[in-house]
Amino acid sequence: MGLFSKKDACPVCGGEVKGLFLIKIGDKQTLCKNCSKQISMNKSLLETATPEFIREHLDYRKKNAEKYASHNWSVKIHSIPGFQFGLDEAGKAIYLIHDDLHDNEDNPVVLSFDQLTGYELYRRKKKMDDMENTGPITLDTKLSAIGGIAQFAGNKTASAESFQLKLTTTDPYWKEMDIKIDFTSTQLHGLGGFAKDMRQVCQIIKNIIRKEPIRYES
Repeated sequence: MGLFSKKDACPVCGGEVKGLFLIKIGDKQTLCKNCSKQISMNKSLLETATPEFIREHLDYRKKNAEKYASHNWSVKIHSIPGFQFGLDEAGKAIYLIHDDLHDNEDNPVVLSFDQLTGYELYRRKKKMDDMENTGPITLDTKLSAIGGIAQFAGNKTASAESFQLKLTTTDPYWKEMDIKIDFTSTQLHGLGGFAKDMRQVCQIIKNIIRKEPIRYES
């Protein structure tokens, strides 16, 4: 093909296909930038997706944005690296924002309480907690917190770590979520660390799935 060869139109909207980081569906048809940026679904669904499937999904995403705007998000947790969480307890819904979900702050994934069915939390690939555990979420101890502050103050090299928050839902596009959160030990335990907020997010999700009263620190 020549440098100025005509490019195929977007199979969903007919728009011009140009730019980087565009999404391909089904038999390798490429979506335009506008359609690509609106999609939020498990990557495996894209492998067999048809243009009609994507059109239905974009309509779903439009309704999701309206749903997000209609809720009163009384709890917002935005301190966790690359991850944002919101809760509307009265409206029985949460929202999630993370690169792994391919969404954005204007249209995050919104899930009703009834849609949440499973929860597991891993740290360094070792399971820390799940929905069967009746106890409170524990991410750190006083000793580790003090050690993190000392490390932060001493400007020592922080160790790289990660959490994996695994959720299952009845959402048609996100039946399984595997959200990876990369961080350093000082980010978790140091001055202004996010251990408390991570614990709160997990506690809220677990309480919802177990149909227990929601516990969180204001």
